[in-house]
Amino acid sequence: MIVAFATLGCKVNHYETQAMEELFSRAGWKVADFAEEADVYIINTCTVTGTSDTKSRQLIARAHRKNPGALVAAVGCYAQTAAEKVSALPGVGLVVGTQGRKDIVNLVEAALKERGIVRVQKLPEMRTFEALSATKDGRTRATLKIQDGCVNFCSYCIIPFARGPLRSRPMDSIREELTALAAGGYREVVLTGIHLNSYGMDSGQGDLIDVLRLADSIPGIDRVRLGSLEPKLVDEGFVKAAAELPSLCRQFHLSMQSGSDAVLARMRRRYDTADYRKSAELIKTYLPGSALTTDVIAGFVGETEAEHQETLKFVEEMGFARIHVFPYSLRKGTAAEKLPGHLEKKVKEARARELIALGRRLEVRFLDGLMGKELEVLAETDGSGYSREYARAKVTAPEGALVRFVPTGREGLTLVGRELEILP
Repeated sequence: MIVAFATLGCKVNHYETQAMEELFSRAGWKVADFAEEADVYIINTCTVTGTSDTKSRQLIARAHRKNPGALVAAVGCYAQTAAEKVSALPGVGLVVGTQGRKDIVNLVEAALKERGIVRVQKLPEMRTFEALSATKDGRTRATLKIQDGCVNFCSYCIIPFARGPLRSRPMDSIREELTALAAGGYREVVLTGIHLNSYGMDSGQGDLIDVLRLADSIPGIDRVRLGSLEPKLVDEGFVKAAAELPSLCRQFHLSMQSGSDAVLARMRRRYDTADYRKSAELIKTYLPGSALTTDVIAGFVGETEAEHQETLKFVEEMGFARIHVFPYSLRKGTAAEKLPGHLEKKVKEARARELIALGRRLEVRFLDGLMGKELEVLAETDGSGYSREYARAKVTAPEGALVRFVPTGREGLTLVGRELEILP
C-alpha cells in the first residue's frame, strides 16, 4: 500500500508529519511524494489563519482529484477545530485532530475496511502529551517535540483551541529518545514545541533548563538547538543557566510579532518592547555572539503608519540575524476578528515587503560580522552545513562531521571560507 503526505503550517506540524511517515514505513507501507498516485493521502492541516483553512481544503480536494478512489485522511489543527466541515469534503474518509496521530496507521487501516463511511476519530480532551518519536534530518540532526499546547490566547491566534492546554513530554521519555539518537549518531537535536519554554508548567516535573541539562549530559549529543521562545520567560535565571551548557547552540528565536507597544497590547501579547529588549540584552550579555531571530506580523488590525515605523525601528535596533515576516491574515473565531481598523491587503503586503527588505539587510550584516571568526559547522549531505549560530556554510567534510571553519566571504547568504580541521 502507498501513502502520501502533504503538510501546512509550522515546524511542529512538519515534525508530526515526519513522525507519521516513519510509523507507516515501519508498518511496511511505501511513502510516496504527494504528487504521485497513492492509496491513501494524509493532509496535515493548519488553521493559524483563514488562508490556512482554505489551503487545507484545497490540498484535500487536490488529493481527491489525483485519485478519486483513494482514502483521504485529514489530521492536525484545522481537522481539530472544524471536524464536521472537514468530514463533509469529497474524498475524506478519516478525520483525526491533534491527538491520535500515534495510532494513525491503525486508524487508516480500519478506515480502508469501511469505505463509504467517514470515520471521525473522537477528538479527545487534550490532557496528555502525545509522545511521537523524534524525526531525523539526514544523519546529522534530529528534532524532538517535548511540549504541546498553549494558554496565552493572543487576540489573533486560534492555536489554543486547536492544540489545547499545556502538556509536557515526560522526562524519562526525553532521556530515552535522546539516548537513542546519540546511539544512532545524531550529533544535533532541535527541541521544539508550541510554547516551548512553558515546559513543565503543567506537571511540575522540571522546566526547560532541566531538559537542557539532561541533553547536555548525554554523550554524543554535541549540539542542542531550541525552537521559538516567549520573551518574558527568558529571564536572567534562564539565561545564566543556559550559558553554563556547552552543548546549547547560540541561536535564540525570540517571538516578537510587533515592535510597537500599542500593537502588542491589541495582540494581547504578554510583554512590551521593554520586556523584549531586556531579554535580548540578557542573551547578548551572558551568551555573547549569539544569533537572535524572530517573527513579525505586518499590518495587524488598526496598525497605523507610525506604529509600523516603530516596528521597523525596533527591528533594526535589535540587530536580528534573521526575521520571518507574515502579513496579518484574519482568523475567524479570534478576538482580533472583532477589532476595528482592519487594513487593506495592499497595505499589509507593502509593509511586509519593507520588513522583509530590512530583514535581508540585517541578515547580511550579521553574516558579514562573522568573517574571520572561527565557527563550528555540522556538515550535511549537500556540501554545506550550519554553524551553532545557524549560519549556513559551504564545506567539503563528510556528512555528520563537525568542522572548525573560518568564513572569508559569502555566496549569497551562504558562508565560504577555510576548513581548519574535523573535530572528534
